[in-house]
Amino acid sequence: MSHQPPASRGRRRRWTAWIPLALVLLLVLEVWLLVQLGHVIGGGWVLVLLLAETFGGALVLRRAGRRALEAFRQTASVPFGAPVPGQEPGVVGNAVLAGLGGALLVVPGLLSDVLGLLCILPPTRRLLRRLFVRVVRQRVERAVREAGGTVPGRVVPGDVVDGDVVDGDVVDGEVVEDPRELGR
Repeated sequence: MSHQPPASRGRRRRWTAWIPLALVLLLVLEVWLLVQLGHVIGGGWVLVLLLAETFGGALVLRRAGRRALEAFRQTASVPFGAPVPGQEPGVVGNAVLAGLGGALLVVPGLLSDVLGLLCILPPTRRLLRRLFVRVVRQRVERAVREAGGTVPGRVVPGDVVDGDVVDGDVVDGEVVEDPRELGR
């Protein structure tokens, strides 16, 4: 049973109903782009290009898969949220995005190749990872708040804060009732 408000579920159903149509349109666009490229460089070269990018994608996918498994193994051995000794932050996300990039390269098509390359190249992969983390964090926090929970470290207007609340400015940990005492 879902705890979402009915309006939210309806919006999600409407959005997901478009996925099959979007996939068909993407497929048509990919084929059209390949045909247009075939007119420009020739069908044989398009076939060579597709084979090369599929082979390259398979290599990237294999390498990224190994890295992702190793990163997951290392991450699973420490408490949730704790840094992994000897592992730079974001290594799991990088491996997952590189794997996604490899999978997109394996799929024949020019748009999927461009998206795959964006997932593989380090500068764009970093940007995509940050964007993905931000989106996931926002969705998780919203789900926690909708379920009646609180998100640690985040105070949302209207939230009740436990403990004593004192009006004033905080300077070096001291509560100052009157701002004139700050020397302003």
